[in-house]
Amino acid sequence: MLNRKPKILIVYKCLGYPLRTTIEEHLYSFKRYGDAECFYLKLDMGKDTFYSQKPIPQYLLNIDFDYILFHYGFISSRWAGKDCYNKAFQQVLPFKNSKAIKAVMPQDEYMGSESIVHFVNNLNIDIVFSVSPESEWQQLYNGVDFNRVKFYKVLTGYLDDTGIKTINGFLNSGKKDIDIGYRARNLPQWLGRHGYMKTIIADVFNEKVKKFNLVTDISTNPKDTFIGLGWYKFMTRCKYMIGVEGGATVNDPDGSIAKKGAEYLQLHPNCSFEEIENACFPGLDGKLQLIAISPRNLESCATRTCQVLVESTYNGILKPWIHYIPIKKDLSNVDEVLQLVKDDNLREKIVENAYRDIVESGLWSYKGFVTFALNKCSLEATTPYFSRHTRSSILALKYNRFHDWLEWKKYWYYFKVYEKYPSKWTFIMPVIKLLKRLGLKSFTKKTYKLITGKNWY
Repeated sequence: MLNRKPKILIVYKCLGYPLRTTIEEHLYSFKRYGDAECFYLKLDMGKDTFYSQKPIPQYLLNIDFDYILFHYGFISSRWAGKDCYNKAFQQVLPFKNSKAIKAVMPQDEYMGSESIVHFVNNLNIDIVFSVSPESEWQQLYNGVDFNRVKFYKVLTGYLDDTGIKTINGFLNSGKKDIDIGYRARNLPQWLGRHGYMKTIIADVFNEKVKKFNLVTDISTNPKDTFIGLGWYKFMTRCKYMIGVEGGATVNDPDGSIAKKGAEYLQLHPNCSFEEIENACFPGLDGKLQLIAISPRNLESCATRTCQVLVESTYNGILKPWIHYIPIKKDLSNVDEVLQLVKDDNLREKIVENAYRDIVESGLWSYKGFVTFALNKCSLEATTPYFSRHTRSSILALKYNRFHDWLEWKKYWYYFKVYEKYPSKWTFIMPVIKLLKRLGLKSFTKKTYKLITGKNWY
């Protein structure tokens, strides 16, 4: 019997443990919503996320995949420098001559775009799913043949059906006891004024709210970051969430601006934005307009949190006074906005608008994203997929799912057990000894090496 489902390989590297909810949902959206056989390949080991050179398992090289998708968790290797990117590139070189349609899904394209261009050109990538505006593609992907490579605009994240159910559970069991909330990375000045606004808005609101009787939880401190479902719990507690559209306005194709900026900050830790701009990227701020809506903007709609946002386009999805309360770009009306926070009627109206137009409409779901991405891949395929649904292919998929699950259990071990207990063999050795007693020598060796990274003697 013929199986008409395409075989897909998603290649990724870990972006921390546990994964942030938005990363986990994006990564596994193809498995959850794609009408396909989805295999996953995690190319890192233990804590050495970016620098390890884990080989591709032979059984995956033997499968004729229809599509190979390089997740942003893989192409983000460039963030750690060119050496790290080069190692990652060498890992996947065996896929260069694959007949599969190959697509890459980069994010934060303002940083290290030269490496992305190299990856596209030298791995024969067919499709780029870009989060940047179409107007910026020529600047970011200078050197790519736009006649050969297809570009499609996507968002950095979407709404997940399971995530919405989880959010609804939190909403039903809790209450909104925080008036204004905010979490963001303390982004550096060399991303431009737009990126740096994520830090400025937190400072301004923390100062301004002192005059108002409000309960706030606003922070850019990495120690206050919410991981996993903690982020959803936090958002459901907030009546309002302040924010800025994602992105940057300085293009740093080779990472040299970031390097120069970091060195300058070490020497002048209290410098102003203007000082570091003049020293490290004079005249470059604003040359790039990589500005895009972020997942939290959609998540806020699902958590029924009224957004207070710096006015921008938000990909044409969010409209001021309909889906959010606008803040002027110079933050001159923050006091006026804080006066409105007590108006529950306005808040409820905006919350209902946002929930209806963004969440209930289903327009911005991962299900829609996956359908879109796979449809675009199928358009590039020269032959239809009619791979046989053999016993070996079924076993390969089951083994791959188990192996990917085991990879994350390894991370749990490294981050939760290894550092907590004095003996790293506490939980491993009983399992290894049992396997050995059962006579499963080959499996014992592989399991031991998979978990510990060492050979069994």
